[in-house]
Amino acid sequence: MPTTKDGRGRPRLESVDQRIGAAALELLRTKGPAAVNIDSVAARSGVARTTIYRRYRGRDELMKATVDQLVDPPPLAPDLPVGEKLRWVLDGISDVLENGLGRGATAAVIADSDPDFTSALRARLAARLNAVTDLMNIDVRAGVLDASVDPDTLAGLLVGAYLAEVLRFGSPRDGWTDRAIELLTPAVTPHR
Repeated sequence: MPTTKDGRGRPRLESVDQRIGAAALELLRTKGPAAVNIDSVAARSGVARTTIYRRYRGRDELMKATVDQLVDPPPLAPDLPVGEKLRWVLDGISDVLENGLGRGATAAVIADSDPDFTSALRARLAARLNAVTDLMNIDVRAGVLDASVDPDTLAGLLVGAYLAEVLRFGSPRDGWTDRAIELLTPAVTPHR
């Protein structure tokens, strides 16, 4: 069995770490961040509370580790055309909100019902979006994006557009991403 060692005690079983992480994510996705605590993760994962406490000092550390699992995208290729970069961002938003956070955690973030979780998630998302906006800034300087484009505003519009589609229809309609990209690409590229 694969193990990891943190310098203290016996080696840890990766399978136990995976069960803890999967249980925490499932609780987060289905019930929101308030449902993620040592007791509920122990019950869901079948891992003893003492074993979880050996890995995490408390709920805050457990939540940080859970948030760290959510936002880990593949890198964005800088030479993609503008439309494909927009698609990458929209696909990433969809992945985080639907497959990562789930509806329960997304609602908790919008309502800010767990400020510590919201802050941790915002910090993680900011790091991800900063990588995108840095590339957009390079594209503005290179003339690939229109000089008037503010990358932070564009990233916010993409997140907002996705959330609006979900709020209106329950999930993005077939072809919505393509239509959104077709609408936005001419608006953000230089007019020649």
